[in-house]
Amino acid sequence: MLLKIKNLNKSFDGIKAVNKCNFDVRENSITGLIGPNGAGKTTIFNLITGLTSPDKGEIIFEGTDITNLQSYKISNLGIARTFQLIRLLPNLTVMENLLVAKKQSGENFLAALFKKKKIKEELKINKERCLEFLKLVGLEEHANKLAINLSYGQRKLVELARCLATEADLLLLDEPVAGVNPVMREKIKKILLKLKEQGKTILIIEHDMKFVMNVCETVIVMDEGQEIAIGNPEKIQNNSRVLEAYLGEKVKI
Repeated sequence: MLLKIKNLNKSFDGIKAVNKCNFDVRENSITGLIGPNGAGKTTIFNLITGLTSPDKGEIIFEGTDITNLQSYKISNLGIARTFQLIRLLPNLTVMENLLVAKKQSGENFLAALFKKKKIKEELKINKERCLEFLKLVGLEEHANKLAINLSYGQRKLVELARCLATEADLLLLDEPVAGVNPVMREKIKKILLKLKEQGKTILIIEHDMKFVMNVCETVIVMDEGQEIAIGNPEKIQNNSRVLEAYLGEKVKI
C-alpha cells in the first residue's frame, strides 16, 4: 500500500474530529473519501500533509512513518494537495504559479550567487515541464495570463497543474469539481483518469456522488471521524449504514 492510516485520532477542544480512523490507499489508484460535513475528511488531509499533528496513531507513506514530519519534508517525500478554497497567487501568471511549486537551485542563496548559468538552464527546463502540465489540463495557451483573470473552472485546473508541478506521487484533491459546470466536471474526470494511466495515485474528497462513483475504484466513507465503510462504488451504494449516515438513497450513475 502506498499510504496507510492507522488508528488516527485528532481532537479540537475536546471534540473528536478524527476517531480511531483506519484505511489504506493502494498505489496507482483513484480513491474517494466521502462523508457528511464534519465527518473529518479535511482533517485527515491536514494530518497527512503535516498541517496539524495527530493526538494518536500513525501515517505511513511508502513504508516511512511521516506522522509528525514537517509539511515541507512530507512534500519532499512525494505528497501534494489542493484545497477547498483555491489558493493561487492571483497577481502572478499561470506559469509563475506553477514555477513556485517547482524545486529550483535558485532557492539556495549560494547557488543563486555562484551558479547563475546553471540556474538559468534549470529554469528553462522547469518551464518546459510546467508547460507539459498546462497542456495536460488544456491551459497551455493561458500560460502568460494572470491567474486573477481566469474563470473559476480554469483556476481549478491551474491549481491541479500546480499540484502536478511538485512531481508528487500521491495527490490529495479536496473537492476538485466543487462549483464547476458539467463540462468542466467531465474534463476534470478525464484528466484524473489520464493521471492514473501515468502512474499517479489520487485521493479525493468530493461531495458530488455521481463524480465519485464514476471515477473512483475504492470509496472510503467517514462519519463522526471514523471510517464506516470501504469498498468499490457498487458495494458502497448498497451499504445500509452508508445510506443511513450520508447518502439517503442509492446514487444513480
